[in-house]
Amino acid sequence: GSKRKRTMRPRFVLLLASTLQCADAFTSSIAFKLPTARSAGLRHVSALPGGLRVSTRGQRKCTLSTVCAAGGLQKFMSEPDPPPESVLRAVEALGGRVTVGDVASKAGMSVEEAKKQLTVLAQLAEGNLEVSNEGELVYSFDGSFRSTLSARSAKRRAQEAWDKVAPLAYYLLKVSFGVALITSIALIFTAILVIQSSSRDERDERRSSFGGGGGFGMGPSFWWGPTPFDFFYFNAYSPYGVNRYEEPGKMSFLEAVFSFLFGDGDPNEKLDQRRSQAVARLVREQGGSVIAEQLAPYMDPPKEFDPTEDRVDEAFILPAITELGGTPEVTEEGNIIYTFEDLQVSAAGTGSVLESLKGQSAQELKQLASAQGVSTAGLYDKDDLVASLNAVLAKREAEGSGAQSRLGAFLEERQYEFSLASQGQLLAVGALGVINIAGALYLGNLFASPYLAGRHLPGLIGFVQTIYPALVAYGVGFLAVPFGRFLKMKRDNAAIEARNRVRASYAFALKKGGAAMETKLREAKERRVKLKVVEKGDVEYTTGKSITEQGLDLKQWDDQFGSTDKK
Repeated sequence: GSKRKRTMRPRFVLLLASTLQCADAFTSSIAFKLPTARSAGLRHVSALPGGLRVSTRGQRKCTLSTVCAAGGLQKFMSEPDPPPESVLRAVEALGGRVTVGDVASKAGMSVEEAKKQLTVLAQLAEGNLEVSNEGELVYSFDGSFRSTLSARSAKRRAQEAWDKVAPLAYYLLKVSFGVALITSIALIFTAILVIQSSSRDERDERRSSFGGGGGFGMGPSFWWGPTPFDFFYFNAYSPYGVNRYEEPGKMSFLEAVFSFLFGDGDPNEKLDQRRSQAVARLVREQGGSVIAEQLAPYMDPPKEFDPTEDRVDEAFILPAITELGGTPEVTEEGNIIYTFEDLQVSAAGTGSVLESLKGQSAQELKQLASAQGVSTAGLYDKDDLVASLNAVLAKREAEGSGAQSRLGAFLEERQYEFSLASQGQLLAVGALGVINIAGALYLGNLFASPYLAGRHLPGLIGFVQTIYPALVAYGVGFLAVPFGRFLKMKRDNAAIEARNRVRASYAFALKKGGAAMETKLREAKERRVKLKVVEKGDVEYTTGKSITEQGLDLKQWDDQFGSTDKK
């Protein structure tokens, strides 16, 4: 395309124009074209949505006016949503050649969702579909598929722009609660100081003149003794003059205010993803054939394992069966075995990062390194590229899995913590919350005194008098919200502990075994199948080349795969 001319447009206009730069850029359709219609008889090919034929016209420079005139916003909204980051990471980690089962296992999602996301990714990132000589499907992407996705998807560009802005926006939102607390305290105690100073001046004038008026005209305060304002007079020799905390936490004090109020999120936010990954990993390790007792430590059984019961109600494993395409089979002994055929087809073998990288060319490795932000300076040999990329990707994968899961013999949910702020920060925030509400109540006493009641005060004091009900409500809510959250956290943690205990009971029972358990495990073992790895040499057809280039005999294709309908 032509080079963009530099203009003096405001940044927000340029951002909007680039985001909506889809007026003439997005004209793609999903149409996975196989050689003939009879190929629908293939076991896996028949599930295809139609095919992959991507045609793209060159992007035209769009101004805000031309985008709106051409209906760019409508095209933007009608564009398919780009796949989530978990899918992109799975494809990268597996080397760019993946099956539906590979992505479902790696990304922790259902088979149907993985199929849908891979189809969209192939459409947007110009991926290719490969069909093996046994009808297995493989999605293939080059190392620069991220760049292609960004170039062809306006929604992806918008998401990337938001990902850059979101952390700052979220940080400002969090610190705003700390700013609000400090502002509330400052307003309250400034008002107290001004009122008391005015009252003191008036009393001094009365003593000197044995009466008289003048001054601020607010009269004396009827609250004697220590005041909340004393907390702000720090004295190293005073009993309460101690440092709040010696070692600051990882978060700032303003962030600690937000953490004190609302906590730090759900520690089990990605529990479903962790569960799917664990179940898929278990299924592949067991050759695609498992029993309910093997799945139970990763699901949500209604009660603990009871060895006295002859049969276990296996309804709790239905979510795993539905998501990962499991099929129940009844054995001669009357036991139920669950098989997962879709998970036993792979293009990445065991899924190790090293194996997937070795199958790519040096050019593809350089493209992948560029997309991952890995420097290739001084790396000219393919082995060096593989070693460098393997080290980086393996480290990222380990960091991600370590932060997201603590899987042992069972799926263990993490309990909530009241706050991840340091003890010193929590004590400081709590003390300020108490000072805030105490100061608000004291200020209310001053406003209710006979000399101020019913009077509209000027300036800043008048403003504080106007918003006084809001200040009291804020002070009460500042302490009530964490207290209510603490009670809810106790109940939630008790429920989490109970679920963990139930899963642990099944894990222990599985490890302990027994006659009935051993019979079911033996029957499942008899139905194991070896993981089918689709190598590049097994590919019969690919959308990346024409039929002529591949030398494909359509009659032989029909005779080979069409015969499956006759059997």
